Amino acid sequence: MSWLDTATVKTVADKQAEKAAQDLAIEQAWVVSELSSADIEIRKHEDGAARVKGANVQAWRTYRNDLRDYVQSGVVTGERPVKP
Repeated sequence: MSWLDTATVKTVADKQAEKAAQDLAIEQAWVVSELSSADIEIRKHEDGAARVKGANVQAWRTYRNDLRDYVQSGVVTGERPVKP
């Protein structure tokens, strides 16, 4: 029995599907990271911290909602939201 008997060849469609899955995983990880960052900034605003970043608390809440809408049902929708 040769190793060729059990070898598989990836088709172009297989490679495209793998690339799409990797791209989706990267975007989902970015969203999780940004959500964490946004939550911290919102808490800073709510607590009246001196070192708040960006705009007001409502801008951060809007950004957080935009992040949640960015990937829906495993599909990236539109462009990445812009951090306030």
